[in-house]
Amino acid sequence: MKSVITITSIVMLSLGASYVSAQDNVLASRSTACSINPGYTMADVVETARNFEWPAESAPGFVTFREGIAVGGNNPEIDFIAEFIYPSYADMIEKRSAFLRSRAGRSGRRGLDGVATCNDNVWISNVIPARRPGPGSIAPVTPVASTLCELNGATVADAVALANAFGESIGAAGAAVVSRNFGGPRRPINSAVGMRFFFGSFTDFGAGMDMLNQNNTAANQGTAISCSTGNLTRSYRIYSRNN
Repeated sequence: MKSVITITSIVMLSLGASYVSAQDNVLASRSTACSINPGYTMADVVETARNFEWPAESAPGFVTFREGIAVGGNNPEIDFIAEFIYPSYADMIEKRSAFLRSRAGRSGRRGLDGVATCNDNVWISNVIPARRPGPGSIAPVTPVASTLCELNGATVADAVALANAFGESIGAAGAAVVSRNFGGPRRPINSAVGMRFFFGSFTDFGAGMDMLNQNNTAANQGTAISCSTGNLTRSYRIYSRNN
């Protein structure tokens, strides 16, 4: 049965689109849920993280924090998702090993220096670029829309093609497909993926939604992929190895 991606089936996900744009391979993503500590705000968290030293020997390729705007499964204990992107799994292992070695030699505060607390349990995913944004097309704070899609016998490559086509139809600056490998709720392998759509600004997001409502045609004709109601998040670019 054919399905239609509509305005209700888009919304959430981050990833540093500016970092994705330079990659042709599958990226490695490491994500965790975080809560803001009493007395602090998201602005404090972002400022603290952006002021980190981010040493070259242990820093990820890209770091982004996603704060919910309109998300399903409301959990009051989760204020934002921290995502760390690496160009490969080998790079992730190398950089994480260096980070853990350096942390072993320190004492006192660590992590977000008291402004937020993040879960030590993470989920690790493949991130496949579907639509690459141009240089400077994504603002430091920008909306990201996402949805969970059941493949229903289709392939991840089919999902990448669909995300590219749908992203183009709504004027998204970038798009990616996310396939979780470790952590999170259990589900059959290659049964579902996430789709992320990155907009250059909130103004661009609004224009894209109006475009979708005015020209609401199926982006996934000829595929079995079906997508759920989505999420909308505010994505903060924290660090990029390429900048």
